[in-house]
Amino acid sequence: MKIKYLGTAATEGIPAPFCDCRICKDARKLGGREIRSRSQALINDKLLIDFNADSFYHAWRFGLDYVRIRHCIITHVHTDHFYPPELRNLRPGYTEWDEGTPPFTIYGSEDLLPILESGIFDTTEDHLVYKHFEPYVTYEIEDLKVTPMKAAHGTPHPYIYIIGHECKTMLYGNDTGYFLPETWDYLIEHKPRFDLVSLDCTEGGYEEIGYNEHMCFGVNKRVKRDMLALGLVDEKTVFVLHHFSHSGKNVLYRDMVPLAATENMLVSYDGMEIEF
Repeated sequence: MKIKYLGTAATEGIPAPFCDCRICKDARKLGGREIRSRSQALINDKLLIDFNADSFYHAWRFGLDYVRIRHCIITHVHTDHFYPPELRNLRPGYTEWDEGTPPFTIYGSEDLLPILESGIFDTTEDHLVYKHFEPYVTYEIEDLKVTPMKAAHGTPHPYIYIIGHECKTMLYGNDTGYFLPETWDYLIEHKPRFDLVSLDCTEGGYEEIGYNEHMCFGVNKRVKRDMLALGLVDEKTVFVLHHFSHSGKNVLYRDMVPLAATENMLVSYDGMEIEF
């Protein structure tokens, strides 16, 4: 399997456009991997995770052709992960397709449907399709198996995803706090073995935070410890920290890498690609 991290920041990006905090100042000076666009990922060159306002930029920067990428799973409806106005460009007259080109399909929770029905479906005609995902049900998207699980986050029905291909399995655990009890129950019952785990690290190097809609490094360590105890991962599993906010602690790439290395974890950056 392969994951490509197209964007790796939280909603403001890094540097945040209207911010003069130390993180944003240093990111502007250092450039490179310190510059983070809003989070989006691509699995096996065929399945997008999230579709935000930076999707055009990601296509340009990484040479993606969305006409050839027909599937997109949505984690939740916050606009840094799901930006409906961009889908209006699927309108006939704005988009020309060769005959027989399949529609662009958006998959996700029931939160998506009223948004799509409000001024999008009635203009995109057959260029856009929505398919509803129920939590803890496994679906097939081409040769991938996708299982949405409930996330601890600030929308009614946010998801994190188990994604499998042949003998490989990964967990895309963004955006969420420490996993909900029912999600742990599903993992305990079904016992998937993960080759890669991507975890939210919005709050960076903090050991604890006062809410459970995102994670920090301390919570990342707790999740890894609990997954090891349950036999869901082992010493070969790749752990990647992802989705950083400029308001977090030590979230600059140069600072997070040595911290993450103490737990044998990697730090995502825009354009990072991992085959496993």
